[in-house]
Amino acid sequence: MYVETIIKNKKEKKVVKTSYTENEKKALHLVNESIFDNGWSWESGPEFGNEHWENVTLLGMIELLVSEGWSTKSAEGTIGSIVDKDRVFSDSEQKNDEGEKLFTSRWTNVYNDEDNVSAEEAEILTNKGMA
Repeated sequence: MYVETIIKNKKEKKVVKTSYTENEKKALHLVNESIFDNGWSWESGPEFGNEHWENVTLLGMIELLVSEGWSTKSAEGTIGSIVDKDRVFSDSEQKNDEGEKLFTSRWTNVYNDEDNVSAEEAEILTNKGMA
């Protein structure tokens, strides 16, 4: 009976597309820029944009937004909201040298409604910026 419940729950699981506020999109654009400036890719030649990634701390993400004009309180709320949606950031269960928890940030398409954006298109969209 326990196994049947698990299978039934797996069948009922739905994929929900995450939506972001305009403020969250602007923040994620800055995170995307950081990924292209400082990050890595899952392979030497990634096929899709979401294969680009960077390990980040919450404080680092907040400082990124503050450096771009957000107030500290607004940056904290924006990053907290993005992390709570748990589509972009995954807890890597690692810590940096200062003992801060690291998150794996993947490139996020906040530019158009396409599901699978090529790695090249991801870089072009990121460089183009927010409209």
